[in-house]
Amino acid sequence: ERLRTLRRELADRQGVPAYIVFSDSVLVEIATRRPRDAGALLDVPGVGPAKLEKYGQRFLEAVAEVAER
Repeated sequence: ERLRTLRRELADRQGVPAYIVFSDSVLVEIATRRPRDAGALLDVPGVGPAKLEKYGQRFLEAVAEVAER
C-alpha cells in the first residue's frame, strides 16, 4: 500500500496518470523483491535507468520503511 501511495503522490505532482510512474505489475515486483539498492531496483522488469533516476531513491526509501516494520 505504501508503494501505491507514493506512486500516486509522485504522479499527482507531475500531473500524469499513476501508471506513468510505475505500472501495477512493477509495484508488485518491487514489493516482492524488496530491492535494497539501485542495482537491485534496476533488476526489476519495468525499471530502467530513466525511472531509476527519477523515482528510484523515493521507492528504495519506501521499501526500507516497510522492511523496518
